[in-house]
Amino acid sequence: MKKNILKLGIVGLLATSSLYAGEVQFGQGTFNMSGGFIGLNQDISTNISTYSIAEQHKNLFSSNWFYKYNFTWYDSDNMVNTQNTINGISTVTPSIDYRLQGLDLNLVLGKDVIHQSENDYIGLGLLLGVSIPWIDSKKDDNNNDSTSDSAMNNMKDSRTTIYTYKIGPSITARKSLNKFFTIYGSATYAYQTGTIKNDYANADLTVNGVFQEYDFGMRFQPVSSDHKFGWITISPRLYATLGYRYSSWNLNDINIDVTGTNTKFSKNDFNMNSSITYLGLGYSF
Repeated sequence: MKKNILKLGIVGLLATSSLYAGEVQFGQGTFNMSGGFIGLNQDISTNISTYSIAEQHKNLFSSNWFYKYNFTWYDSDNMVNTQNTINGISTVTPSIDYRLQGLDLNLVLGKDVIHQSENDYIGLGLLLGVSIPWIDSKKDDNNNDSTSDSAMNNMKDSRTTIYTYKIGPSITARKSLNKFFTIYGSATYAYQTGTIKNDYANADLTVNGVFQEYDFGMRFQPVSSDHKFGWITISPRLYATLGYRYSSWNLNDINIDVTGTNTKFSKNDFNMNSSITYLGLGYSF
C-alpha cells in the first residue's frame, strides 16, 4: 500500500512538473546489481519502474546551441541474494533482500555540428549530472536456514546511500522519416565521483567510476505548426515517443558489510545497470 502511494505521489509530482518540461516518460524494465556488498559477487536482478521528465533536444533561440535533460526516478522490486561464498571460500551468510530507489539527474549543454532542421541534426555536448540512488537491505523473510541463525540475529535493516557527480561527453541525433515520424538516439560516457554512506555498517567511502547511458527510439508528432505574432513565433508541437534506454553505474573498490557479522572480504567493483522500455508524451512551443 505504501509503495503504491509513493508511486502515485511521484507520478503526480512529475505530471505537475511537466507543465514546464518537454516530455513525461513512463518506463518498465530490468535492474541488475553485482559486487560491493558482502557475498554479492554475482549478478542479481529484478523488475524496475521509472518515471522521467525529459527534453531530448532544444535549440536556444535560432542558434545551433542546444540543451537537453533527463530527470528520472527509479523504483525496483526486491532482489534476493542467496550467494554463499566470500572471497571464493564457501561460507554461510543470510539471504538478503535488496531494493533500489533514487534519482538520476542529467543535463547536457552543447552545439549541433549538423543542423538541417529541428528533426535532422547531430549534436555534441557536455553532460553534467547527479545520481542519488539508495539501496535498502534487510533479511529475507523466507530464509529458514538454521545454520545462519547467528548471522541473521545480528543483521538489521539498513540503507546504503550513494551520492555521485558526473561529467563527460554526449552525442545526440535525430532523423526524420516522413512528416510524422522521426528516429532518435543518444550516447553518454561520463566520469563519476562521490561517496557511499551506510550508518549500520559504519561505512563512509569515497568512490570513483564511470556512468554510461544509451537511448534510442521513435517519435510520432501529429501536431506541428508555426504561428507568427510580430517578432514572436509560437511553434506548438505535440508528440509521443517509444524508446529503449540502457544506463550503467560502475564504481570501483567497494566493501560494505550489511550483515552485522564483521566479515572481512576483498573490495569489489560495484555495478548497477538498467534496461528500460519507455513510453513518452510531450509538447513544446
